[in-house]
Amino acid sequence: MSYSLAIADGDLSRRGSQLSLVFGVNKLKQDLNCWLREQFGADRFHVNMGSILQEFVGSVVSGSTQVEVQSEVMRVLQNYQAMQVRRFRENPQKLSPSELLVSIDDVEITVNYDAVWVTVRIRNGSNESTTINVASGQTGLRNPTYRPRR
Repeated sequence: MSYSLAIADGDLSRRGSQLSLVFGVNKLKQDLNCWLREQFGADRFHVNMGSILQEFVGSVVSGSTQVEVQSEVMRVLQNYQAMQVRRFRENPQKLSPSELLVSIDDVEITVNYDAVWVTVRIRNGSNESTTINVASGQTGLRNPTYRPRR
């Protein structure tokens, strides 16, 4: 089983005088959130990490924009899965079933001129279903729980 330092509101989270940790499905959610929010190519040590979601903010919204955003989300999630497969083959004991991304059940995209909202439903190796919400852009970053009306 692996763990990560917990992140809350873009900063490390503390519990008293210690840094908080995340395990299992919470680690998986946090990892995917970071992978989707990180700018693609920004980390020279993890060249496949990150997305170009922020490039859709402020651009012309056309009929193909939602498909392009969905393709980008799927590319990021598949890269994450490939990284997990490599780690699992090297040392299976380092990953618990609850932190393994087993399936991507649904990707819902909402695009506005100044924001992109992504909701991803995934299933882990313990057969738990969970949801990840990512917002990119002016409106989305100020209030990540805001969802435009349909």
